[in-house]
Amino acid sequence: MKMKLAISAALSHHSRLLILDEATSGLDPVVRDDILDMLLDFVQDEEHSILVSSHITSDLEKIADYIVLIHKGKVVFSKPKDELTEQYGILKCGASMFGALEKSDIIVYRKMDYEWQVLVSDRQNMQQKYPDALIIPASIDEIMLLYVKGEK
Repeated sequence: MKMKLAISAALSHHSRLLILDEATSGLDPVVRDDILDMLLDFVQDEEHSILVSSHITSDLEKIADYIVLIHKGKVVFSKPKDELTEQYGILKCGASMFGALEKSDIIVYRKMDYEWQVLVSDRQNMQQKYPDALIIPASIDEIMLLYVKGEK
């Protein structure tokens, strides 16, 4: 309730820009969803903007237009959310297929126990190029983890 009150107070000043740091952390899912709905209402007229710093990637998937990943003080990427969720994918393969991939197709990769996970920026194009590969849509969380824990 305190967070709802704080956001309501910020909205009452008719601000055009809200800067929020971990606005929904520690909240139960119902209250978090209510706050995200309030924020979505705020930006609907395109006269208002919100800068959100959050580690809760599901919140970002719901309300963000652009996502910027900052790791160790450096911008890793800045992309439209729709590009990340609709085009990016994770190619899962064995060692032989990984060795056959063109390096220019790989954003980052990670060796897991039984497979290689390769982040690709155009999963449909990669599926045509590598028809035997398993390429799944990547969540924002998976993309961020691969960028941070993967290798180039």
